[in-house]
Amino acid sequence: MRSFRTYVSLIPLALAGVLLPGAAFAQPSGVLVIAENETPENLDPANATNSTVNQLLIGAYDTLVQFTAGETQVSPRIATAWEISEDGLAYTFTLREDVTFHDGTPLTAEDVKFTLDRLQAASANVLNDMGPFAGAEVVDEKTVVLRLSEPFGPFISALSRIYIVNKALVEPHMGEDNARQFLAVNGAGSGPYQITGYSPTEAVTLRAFPDYWGGWDGSHVEEVVFRYVSEPSTQLSLLQRGEVHIAPDLTVEDKLALMDTPGFKVDIGAAATPLFFAFNTAGEGPTSDPEFRRMLAMTFDRELHLEQVLMGFGNLPDGPLPVGWLGHEPGTEAEFDLEAARALVDENGWAGTNLLVRYLPAIQEEQRAVEQLQSNLSQIGINLQAEGMTWPAQAATVTSIETTSDINMLYNFPSFPDPHAVLNTTFNSALSGANGGYNWSQYSNPEVDELLNAAATSSDPEERAELYRQVQRLVGEDHVVITVSNPGSVVAMAENVSGYVYNAAHHQTFNYMDISLD
Repeated sequence: MRSFRTYVSLIPLALAGVLLPGAAFAQPSGVLVIAENETPENLDPANATNSTVNQLLIGAYDTLVQFTAGETQVSPRIATAWEISEDGLAYTFTLREDVTFHDGTPLTAEDVKFTLDRLQAASANVLNDMGPFAGAEVVDEKTVVLRLSEPFGPFISALSRIYIVNKALVEPHMGEDNARQFLAVNGAGSGPYQITGYSPTEAVTLRAFPDYWGGWDGSHVEEVVFRYVSEPSTQLSLLQRGEVHIAPDLTVEDKLALMDTPGFKVDIGAAATPLFFAFNTAGEGPTSDPEFRRMLAMTFDRELHLEQVLMGFGNLPDGPLPVGWLGHEPGTEAEFDLEAARALVDENGWAGTNLLVRYLPAIQEEQRAVEQLQSNLSQIGINLQAEGMTWPAQAATVTSIETTSDINMLYNFPSFPDPHAVLNTTFNSALSGANGGYNWSQYSNPEVDELLNAAATSSDPEERAELYRQVQRLVGEDHVVITVSNPGSVVAMAENVSGYVYNAAHHQTFNYMDISLD
């Protein structure tokens, strides 16, 4: 007989950001308009790693578990309980009895299995974060088992982007494309809001679903409109005229001005999207020398960057893992010390060395960070050439060690607030740029790989935390990256918007299901 460890036994009596059944019905009212500078790829939950898709689906679909905005621990949604087998290979979920899709069809274990089978058949990007997921098995109408081929610690967290689709509605449209075409333009969810209009170059409209299983206690809007406006200045004008309520894509200067403007407010969320200078550790250039990298690590002033580039909109980084996350180890990266860096240049005869950094000039922060690094390096005799590129072009250069520049700039956008999503992505040699991953330093350290793999396969938080602390120490000793910043998620809005909370697990989304207009 298998032995199980119970992780959640029942749904708490109250969960922030979750509408609960049985409460007094409060009719949603008002229309919330959100400006967005990027049009959505489509509506397919298979693409939920894309923020333009995810921000629409987060309130239109349900998941087994979810991260409530403002929290970094998962809590139940349509799963009331789950158990993990002793070998870490089987996760058994018990489902709520009262969940229905928007067409009235009850949600059952068959829908969960169908959702995951369909994602596997479609080779969906959203499964990339599911580790060694092997398949789903229906036990009964309200019980489903998800199986792994090997243990994977962050598995529960990864389920926060697996949006459950209506099998009865979707299955007839599977065809040869696994319902990609159908779900690209149609909703099939059970969430608090239902997609009622889809014009991806103009607007997407969602309306409150009256029979939502969570009920409608409290204050909520009846309709949500995502309006697609690419220019920051136009978003600002629309916000000032009251035609949109939330405008996330204004310039830093405009956001600063609105902080002191009556009628508006600015929210600064503690985002966990670190920006890195990634050193090419595997090439034949100077950055292959750990001592040279140690010198480089001391040449960037993070405090100045936070003050003058981000205008204070962010948190000072302390190593590659965001402060406060499981296993964060402080003090692993070199502090800014230009005189110590100069001494190393003089001692080793590095004056006159030429380096190349590649970055995205369309992102103001990257442009300014490169200029800051150039200025400091020039003071100690190092020449830094900067090459601005588009994202596809830059990504193509790191698919080969030979074409990887000395330094690359890139952000890490973790899919969930777990150290695996930052440290494994950035430092595991199996995920190097040459292997198609985001380890653009082409960094390979067998000890680091072993620690990362051990942490991924452990379900013991204390063990995982210690393993990740060891990873950070080793990576720091190797001077693989400079963590430039942890920029805040800065969102401007009208003062009558209530209930917005930044969600670190769903960066660049909005918890519109919790928002009301006063």
